[in-house]
Amino acid sequence: MNKSKLNVAIIGLGTVGSGVIKLLKRQKNNIKNRTGIELELVAISAKNKRKKRSIDISPYRWIASPITIARDPDVDVIVELIGDMDNTARKVIKEAINNGKHIVTANKSLLAKEGSSFEELAKKKSVFLRYEAAVAGGIPIIKVLQDSLIVNKISKLYGVINGTCNFILTKMEAEGREYTDVFSEAQQLGYVESDPRLDIGGIDSAHKLALLSCLAFGTSLDLKGVKTEGIDHISIEDIDEAHLIGYKIKLLATAEYQKKLLRQEVSPKLIRKDSPIAQVNGSTNIIAIEGEEIGTTIFSGPGAGMGPTASSVVSDLVAIASRKSKSTFLNGDKNFSGKRDKTLTKESSFYLRFVLKDKPGVIARLSGKLGSCGISINQMKQKPLPKQKATLIMTTHKTVRKNLEKALNDIRRLKICEQRPVSIEIEEI
Repeated sequence: MNKSKLNVAIIGLGTVGSGVIKLLKRQKNNIKNRTGIELELVAISAKNKRKKRSIDISPYRWIASPITIARDPDVDVIVELIGDMDNTARKVIKEAINNGKHIVTANKSLLAKEGSSFEELAKKKSVFLRYEAAVAGGIPIIKVLQDSLIVNKISKLYGVINGTCNFILTKMEAEGREYTDVFSEAQQLGYVESDPRLDIGGIDSAHKLALLSCLAFGTSLDLKGVKTEGIDHISIEDIDEAHLIGYKIKLLATAEYQKKLLRQEVSPKLIRKDSPIAQVNGSTNIIAIEGEEIGTTIFSGPGAGMGPTASSVVSDLVAIASRKSKSTFLNGDKNFSGKRDKTLTKESSFYLRFVLKDKPGVIARLSGKLGSCGISINQMKQKPLPKQKATLIMTTHKTVRKNLEKALNDIRRLKICEQRPVSIEIEEI
C-alpha cells in the first residue's frame, strides 16, 4: 500500500455512507494538505442503485456485490456501513480481511458480538480494524482510550450514549408528555431503529458499553455481561417526581472494574440536576472516564448524525493511511479471570412508584414487605387516583439491590398493585 494514497470502497449508502462521500469530496484537498494523504474513493455498493439519495453517485464505480468489492485488488480499505442485516456485514468483513484489506466500520452490534474474532484475524493478516464511528458518533472516544489515556489505570466510565433515548426523555421532561406520545414522534422523525428495542430497550447502549469496557479495562469483550434495562416503563409522573427532589432521569451506561470485579450496566437512573451528565439534551452524548492519573475527565458531543459520524469514519481512514493505527485491544486480556458482577451486591438508594388498590391496609402490607427485606424508607407520599387507585411514591435509604428485588417480587405476589412497580436507582455522580 502506498503510504500517501489509500483506495477506499464504501459499502452502504445510507445517512452515514452518504455523509462519508460528501466529506471525502469536500475535504479531499484539505486532508492532503494537512497530512500528505490522498483518500481516493474507487468503488461503492448498496442494496439499491436507483434509490434517491442526497448525493450524486454517478462519478463512482458501482459494484453490486459487496463480496466482490471485498475481493477487489484495487481496494485498500473497506468502509462497512450496512449494519447487521442478514449476516452480510459479517461475511464482508471476514472476506475483506482475508483478502488483506483494512476495515473501517460503524457496526457496534456486530463488533460487540464478534469483535474479538475479527481482530484476531486482522492481526493474522496484518491489516487494521477501526471503528471510531461505532460509539458516540463524533466524539473520538476510541482514540482517547487507545492513545490519550493509555498511561492511566481506568476504574470507571459512565455516560449517556444513546441519542434516541435521551431525545425521548428530554422531550418528556421539557413538554410534559407521556412516553408513548414522544416515542411516536421520535419514530416519525426517523430517530428510532427499525427494531425499536435496540434503542428504547437499552441494547444499542449495551453494545457500545461492551466495546468501551474492553478498551478501558483491557478485559475480554463481554456483551452478555451487560445488565440491560430500557426506558419504556418510565412515565411523565416519574420524571416530574424526580424533578421535585432535585434529579433528572437518564438512560445511563456504566462500567466499573475494581479488584478484578467487572460491572457493566445500562439502565435508567436518577441523576442530580447539577451533574454534567444530567445537562445533556436531545441526541447529545456524554462520557465520563475516571483514571488514576487524571481523575475524572468528560467528553461530550453529537452522538449521531451524518456529519459527526462521517467525520469519525474519515479520521479512521487517515489513521490507517498514515500507519498510525494500532490494535484496538478487542481481544482483551486472555488471562483475565475476574468475575462479572450483575450489580446485585452494590448498595444504592432507589426511587419507587407503586399504583395500588386503594383499600385499607394496603400500604401497611407493602411497607411490611420492604421492612422484612431490610429496606428503610427515606421519603414517601400518596397521591389518589380515580377508580379506587392510589399512587405511592417513595425513596429508600441505601440498600442492596438483591434485597429490593426480593421485596418487589414479594409485593407483586400480594396482588395489591394495579401494575408492575417501578424502581429506579439513584446514582450519585
